[in-house]
Amino acid sequence: MSEKCFQFRAIAALLATLCACARSSGLPTELARIPQDLENRKLELDGIYEDGWIAENAACSLEQPDKARFFTMRGMVPTVEGNSGFRTDLALSIDGQNTGHQQIGPGEFEFSAPIARGTGKRRVAITFREAQRLPAGDGRLVGARLEFIGFVETATAGDIVYSPKVRLGNAWEVLEDFRGEKFRWVENDAEVLVDAPHPPPVVLSLLVEPGVGSRSFDLKLVDAAGNLVGTQRVDGRRMVYFTLPAVSGTQNRFRLHTDVGGKPSATDPRILNFRVFKIELR
Repeated sequence: MSEKCFQFRAIAALLATLCACARSSGLPTELARIPQDLENRKLELDGIYEDGWIAENAACSLEQPDKARFFTMRGMVPTVEGNSGFRTDLALSIDGQNTGHQQIGPGEFEFSAPIARGTGKRRVAITFREAQRLPAGDGRLVGARLEFIGFVETATAGDIVYSPKVRLGNAWEVLEDFRGEKFRWVENDAEVLVDAPHPPPVVLSLLVEPGVGSRSFDLKLVDAAGNLVGTQRVDGRRMVYFTLPAVSGTQNRFRLHTDVGGKPSATDPRILNFRVFKIELR
C-alpha cells in the first residue's frame, strides 16, 4: 500500500469517527437504575428530584437510538393520607410532540407509546394533571416516583400483568382476547415471578374466575419451597389478595394452585380450571 493511499484511508477513518461523535449526544437511551442514573448532568433534569420523585411538570434529555420503536415509563404513585381513590392523568411528549397519556392511580404503573423512527437527542416532557404533597415534613408536590424511563425496541405493557415488577413464569396457557377482555387459562401451578419493590408486606392482587365445571374454588398461593402463602375463596369472578413474604430487591417465585378441578371441556382438549384477567402489586 502506498503512503498516499494509507494517509487517505486514515483521514477517511478519522472523518467517519468525527461524524459519528457529532451525531451522538453522549446521552443514555434509558434511565433504568434509579436514583444512580439521575446523577448524569447531561440529562438536563428539570422537575425530577435526585431520589426519583417527579414534580407536576418535569423534563429530561435522552438519546433516541435507531432501533427504538416505543417510549416507556414506569413508576409508582404514592398513597398519601389513605387516599386510595386518587387519580391523575400522565402525559408524555417528545420534542414538543404529544406521545400519549394515561390515567394512573396509587400503585405501580407502566406506560408505553409508539414513536416515530429517528435518532438523536430528544427532550422528554412529563406532566401530571393532579399531584400530591409528600407527607412527614417532606412537602414536595409530586406526581409519581420514577422507576424507568427510556427508548425501547418492544413494549412490555399489556398481557394480564399490570405491574412492571411482575412477570409470568411456567404453566400459563396462551393469551386470549374475547370481546375486548384479555385473560390466560390455567390448569394448575402457574408461576408468578415478583421482583419485590419494597420491604414486606407486598400484596399481590389477581382478578380470577373459576373454569369448567366449577362456580367456586379455593385458590392457593405457594412459594418456591412449597410453603403455603395463603388461600383465597373464588366465588365467580372476583379480586383476590395475597400478602407476599417477599424480600426487597430479590426475585420471588410463586405458584397458583388448586386441589380441585381437572374436568375437561366438551369443546376444548385443555384442562381449564380457572382463568386470570389481571395481576398487579399493591
